[in-house]
Amino acid sequence: MADALSQVKREMGLDAIILHTRTIQQRFWLGLRRKELVEITAGRGVRGGERHPRRAAVSSDGNGPYANAQPRPAPEAATRPSLASATRAPAVNMLENSRALMQSSVVEGIVMKDLTREVGSLKTLLNDLLRDQRHRAAPSIPEELFDHYSHLIANEVDDHVAADIIKTVHKNCRQEHLSNAEFVREKIVEQLEKLIPVAGPLVKKSRSPHVVALIGPTGVGKTTTIAKLAANLKLREKHRVGLITLDTYRIGAVDQLKKYADILGAPFRVVGSAEDMRTAISGMSDCDFVLIDTAGRSPTDTMKLNELKGFLTAAEPDEVHLVLSSTASQSCAESTITNFSQVRVDKVIFTKIDEAPHVGGVLNVVRKLNKSLSYITTGQDVPDDIEVGNARRIATLIVGKMCTSAV
Repeated sequence: MADALSQVKREMGLDAIILHTRTIQQRFWLGLRRKELVEITAGRGVRGGERHPRRAAVSSDGNGPYANAQPRPAPEAATRPSLASATRAPAVNMLENSRALMQSSVVEGIVMKDLTREVGSLKTLLNDLLRDQRHRAAPSIPEELFDHYSHLIANEVDDHVAADIIKTVHKNCRQEHLSNAEFVREKIVEQLEKLIPVAGPLVKKSRSPHVVALIGPTGVGKTTTIAKLAANLKLREKHRVGLITLDTYRIGAVDQLKKYADILGAPFRVVGSAEDMRTAISGMSDCDFVLIDTAGRSPTDTMKLNELKGFLTAAEPDEVHLVLSSTASQSCAESTITNFSQVRVDKVIFTKIDEAPHVGGVLNVVRKLNKSLSYITTGQDVPDDIEVGNARRIATLIVGKMCTSAV
């Protein structure tokens, strides 16, 4: 029945009127064998254009004698006005019954099956077009690794870096291993790991105190990062820590860091000039570490950047860490590192890793700056949500997010 209804739908459309259905037993081999036929007699609706009925018959084995049935001529008497008036009510009932059948779950299933097949064809066509387009954009990428390359690009890994990684993996892997997604993933992690230099944790040098300054644009989380570093050094490593802030511009910044200092029992100073900076550091000579929180600077504000240079010259820090947000766009990160390169930068800290939609930017920045990754932060909790920079961890984050979006 479903096959016969499908044939009616294909030939006459959804407005077809089912006039009659019946099941026929066809015998063959001298009556010893038989098969079942389903016959449907149908005609077009009032607006369908064709009024002559057709027969669609399908056997239980999918074939039938009426597969290409011709229109059955309409009886001449059917055109007589008197007969039309006499049979109007039965015709209405027949129309309603046929519409109910065409709207039944069987027909709906046929329609959905056809739609699914058509959507599948469109998807295949679209994928073929996208594959051709991307191969024209990067013809040197091996076909079997192109999805991995695409996902690296989607995670904002630099195009050239992604291409080099994929080519290296392709060169160093046997052909039969390239179809193993997990194997290829591990090889990509290994290549990424080699490209991410890390600095390790803060370590006290012979000089006392060991002075560390954090610089960076506004809103990246420098003050919270200072608090996390100070808490870990004081509570977990049992070092004596002093805190200094230059951030007198942002409302509440001084109070925020002072509160952390009070909780830790650490000396705290607010400085507003280069001379104040020298005095504050001199007054903390008994500390193992002095951490300096600078005010956020716009990367395009040359005057403020020059002022920051003066403070750093007076402080003579052992380390200067550029703090960047993982959530910043690639163009914003590139603008920041270009302008802050005018100021001394020794290492890089990335904050808000947990909020970043893509982590590939970390790799791009450390490579462009040619500086090591010292720490990443993964939340707001002090002192827990901070980790020492780890190349394997960053590589896994990049590929992990890549695999999440993989098709």
